[in-house]
Amino acid sequence: MPIYEYLCGECSTHFERYVRAFGEEVACPECRSSLVEKQLSSFALSTATAPGPAPAAPRGGCCGGGCGCAH
Repeated sequence: MPIYEYLCGECSTHFERYVRAFGEEVACPECRSSLVEKQLSSFALSTATAPGPAPAAPRGGCCGGGCGCAH
């Protein structure tokens, strides 16, 4: 089931709601008004990797690590 964010046009309450079917009636949980507007929402991605230090930026040029010379 997708979850949507809404803004009530009567009392300005922001809320989320699971919507099971297209066209399902949605009402504000605070004032019960059906004058609600679906908001543009973003989503978050989760990864299975643990946070850690950022990889080192590639460096080029002689003795910068890109040419293979020994210092």
